[in-house]
Amino acid sequence: MSKGAKVLVTIGILIGFFFLFGALTFTRKSGGNATPGIFGLILFGGMIAGIRAVWKKPTDDKDNDNHQLDKTS
Repeated sequence: MSKGAKVLVTIGILIGFFFLFGALTFTRKSGGNATPGIFGLILFGGMIAGIRAVWKKPTDDKDNDNHQLDKTS
């Protein structure tokens, strides 16, 4: 995965997080609560884990499909 693709995926993760967090905050506020609560923390942890997973993947773009198969049976 190239760095440009990683940046785009990271931006997508951030946009998705802000959309879900805003919806969660709106529904909690209309219910009488002032904070997003534990679900907001779960969303935040998921965002951090997603971004770490995207950037942990190696950047090599080699399509190395010339490995030997074991065809003995």
